[in-house]
Amino acid sequence: MGKNMDSITIRAHAKINIGLRVLNRRADGYHNIVTIFQRLSLHDIVTIKQIESGVQYSGEELTPNPSNNLCVIAAEEYKRYFKQDIGVHIHLQKEIPVGAGLGGGSSDAAATILGMDELFNTHTDKSELLQIASIIGSDVPFFILNTHASFASGRGEILSEVNGLDVNSWVLIIFPEFEVSTAWAYSCVAKHLTFEKNRNNLLNREFLDYQGDIPTANMGNDFEYPVFDARPELRRERDRLLGAGAKFAMLSGSGSSLYGVFDGEAEARAAALESPFGLSFVCRHY
Repeated sequence: MGKNMDSITIRAHAKINIGLRVLNRRADGYHNIVTIFQRLSLHDIVTIKQIESGVQYSGEELTPNPSNNLCVIAAEEYKRYFKQDIGVHIHLQKEIPVGAGLGGGSSDAAATILGMDELFNTHTDKSELLQIASIIGSDVPFFILNTHASFASGRGEILSEVNGLDVNSWVLIIFPEFEVSTAWAYSCVAKHLTFEKNRNNLLNREFLDYQGDIPTANMGNDFEYPVFDARPELRRERDRLLGAGAKFAMLSGSGSSLYGVFDGEAEARAAALESPFGLSFVCRHY
């Protein structure tokens, strides 16, 4: 994080999901889930500059209407929460692919909230920042917390710190350069949901007991079933990563990115070179 008199620059880090189980549909329309969010070194850069009034945005055009950009939404929610007539210009430098299941938009939104809190010296209690974050999206609260990894339940906003990946691990992310609709993925998973108390208790224990390294069989990703059926090339790439020496490989979130966890950088980079897809990132636990 860098700050001068009237602007601040923040790194907005990507995440992967170490396992993701969808439990049941809630009364509010969301689904209860269990997952582990793992923060990575891959990041966007958010620069926030104080201006006289309003919220301005520059950078990659992520939405047809700038008011739907998550950075802009976060800034407006921050202003509304504090009832402050302040103005910001937000510049976003994107590195995290869009629609990839890597949390880029949510991380950008969290960086905007944290940056405005610092820039305007509001020094808000973390619990209040989490309230703002939860309005914007289910996984935005994770990026507000300064944790490497968190066990997440509820709709993703109930968080507790866990060990996550070993710090010596290397993560290869493969982005196939197409998106997977989260709404579509949830609709597919929802068709097969059964709320079984014993199963859900088991899954909670599996995720809570995770101490890093290789997840157990129960810590799979429920979205792999519909996504791999629709896009069999992703299943083939997941299997290729395992054959290339990944300790484990999985879809992140609802996709479309896959990741493999390797013991060494050289292994990860060699596996990246063999990918049939054009965009990959070799990164670390952060």
